[in-house]
Amino acid sequence: MFDVSLAVAFTAGIVSFLSPCVLPIIPGYLSYISGVGVEDVEENKRLINFKVFISAFFFVLGFVIIFTLLGASASFIGSFLKSYQREIAQVGGGLVIFFGLHFSGLFLSRHLNKIIVLFLVAGLLAHLLDIITRRELLSLYLAIAIAYGLYLLKVHHLLYRQARPEIRTRISFVGALILGIVFALGWSPCIGPVLGSILLYASQKETVMEGAILLFAYSSGLAIPFLISGLLFSAFIEFIKNFGRYFKYVEITGGVLLITLGVLLAVDKLSLLSDIATF
Repeated sequence: MFDVSLAVAFTAGIVSFLSPCVLPIIPGYLSYISGVGVEDVEENKRLINFKVFISAFFFVLGFVIIFTLLGASASFIGSFLKSYQREIAQVGGGLVIFFGLHFSGLFLSRHLNKIIVLFLVAGLLAHLLDIITRRELLSLYLAIAIAYGLYLLKVHHLLYRQARPEIRTRISFVGALILGIVFALGWSPCIGPVLGSILLYASQKETVMEGAILLFAYSSGLAIPFLISGLLFSAFIEFIKNFGRYFKYVEITGGVLLITLGVLLAVDKLSLLSDIATF
């Protein structure tokens, strides 16, 4: 049966790709790993696109391998922490909500305090309607307190944008593979919140294989549009120019996705994602 959690992870990967501090630097990455400059695309578009695609394939292979291994290790570590699963879920939920608020740009909103109060009221209303128990309500409030506390400590200021890579450097296919591995291990500030949230989700999985599959789904969501961009490199450059106006909506969508995941994690309702698949 179709697992909705895989769809969530895959969507998170796409959101990571479309985020405003990842998408604009993709042409730079593609140029860097292939040695093809933006000014070269008019010479032989078909040959240029194929060359960029091959380089992109090895780059993508590098970060898919690492992300999948991270998912496996998250589940492996999680299996040793089952006795503290409730507490970990509460803290993890707070972290994911924090990432979601940061990614959506709500930390920059002058109405942030009102939004936090709205969360608290919504939680209380859910309890009064018997949607969540008192214990789950307290867990939700703790998660919100953690997220807001991290904001007050200005932890979100540590999440800065990655510098644009140099464009004209040429590297081998092996070099592209290694660069993909480095990219995965280092994360970019935009991928960090989303990937970190998916890793927390993976740590709740029962088996190592489930965690690995979840992160493979995430990395696929990031990898597929990356490969398409390499195959259609010349057209992708034009797409970047036109897509910029929608960056704000990508941030909001990604933030809502993370906040929802954080709330479900905090109140121990992640099973709802699987239940949706039964309809």
